[in-house]
Amino acid sequence: MKTLIKLALCGLLTVSSTATLAQSVEHDGVKATLQDFLRAYVTGDARFIRESFRKDGQMIGHSRRDDRVLVVSGDEFAGRFDGSPAADEAQRKRSFQILDITGNAALVKVTLDYPNWDGIDYLALAKIDGKWLIISKSYSGQGKPASAAASTGSR
Repeated sequence: MKTLIKLALCGLLTVSSTATLAQSVEHDGVKATLQDFLRAYVTGDARFIRESFRKDGQMIGHSRRDDRVLVVSGDEFAGRFDGSPAADEAQRKRSFQILDITGNAALVKVTLDYPNWDGIDYLALAKIDGKWLIISKSYSGQGKPASAAASTGSR
């Protein structure tokens, strides 16, 4: 009886370890895609968007200036990167949190803290042909009050 219990426990530990290892591999793949995505902002290099964002994926958000929802393809989004980082890039902060990975789908929250703007991106990723790619980016943000921008040395 004790032997049966030990075998059952060993089996459970093996299954648990295998699942944890698989989850870790997927986590690392999603993380690598996000690092490429964020590298595009730091460098201004569209190549990093093209490597991380599916060209027929979509970026969706509300434009306060135009008071409408904007939908842009991944390819069009990559075209916004001209090879140069933003002038205030040294003051910009970005971080991300992987919220969920289930099967071949993942959801990531990106927090953006810029001198004059705070934003949140939600990225949906899919594992396609063995590679994690962003298929959807939904964004929201708002300008910072002038006093907050002044305290960071920004104008």
